[in-house]
Amino acid sequence: MGRDEKEQLRSNVASAIRDQIMERTVHPGDTLRLGQLAEQLGVSITPVREALLLLSQDGWVRHEPNRGFRVAPIRRKDVEDTYLMWSTAEGEIAARAATRATSRDVAYLREIDQRIRDADPSDGHLATELNSALHHYVSVIADAPKLDWFVQSASRLVPLQFPENFHVVPGWSEVNRTQHTALIDAIAGGDVEAARSATAAHFQDTGNLLMQWLDSLEFWSEPEMPQAPRGTGRLAG
Repeated sequence: MGRDEKEQLRSNVASAIRDQIMERTVHPGDTLRLGQLAEQLGVSITPVREALLLLSQDGWVRHEPNRGFRVAPIRRKDVEDTYLMWSTAEGEIAARAATRATSRDVAYLREIDQRIRDADPSDGHLATELNSALHHYVSVIADAPKLDWFVQSASRLVPLQFPENFHVVPGWSEVNRTQHTALIDAIAGGDVEAARSATAAHFQDTGNLLMQWLDSLEFWSEPEMPQAPRGTGRLAG
């Protein structure tokens, strides 16, 4: 198996374990056993361990010395902080795009926006695909790979796979249909500050909708695990 195949396998295993955490198949504080997960997912132990190490970096699990991996609590405040950083990075990407966009770039963004507004409201998967395409192209225009790295990291930290599943969040469809035009107008006009603020507000609104929905599901109701003593490392060797 080549390197790319191994990385894809690790990513797929990490996604499957993250889904179990989201679906509450496993709960905060539960121990994740490598052998059991490997059998469930039909893979060897090695990609499971690599996936769990990856998830520990993103805060989904905790790696404890001599005890293995445990499911970490998902705190509302942590999600708020994630969206604060995510919206900031996206705002800066849009601001950068406002200094670089050509008329052809703007025309393509408007085409995607029009397709979003014309799409069947019941086709959530198409809406999320188009949303992803629009924001990805803004990132392409901006040519800011380090900012994009922060965006990709943030997207892995929210308790819902983004963007594939966001159509299930109440109110998201309306935000998706109505809020892109203003940020495209700002990019088209070269208005750096307007592009930054409109895009940051757009992502904050998305985060607020997600958290309100999770509030209604009592998603945060599980008690948090005790904090590790101060002075200890976050990750075990």
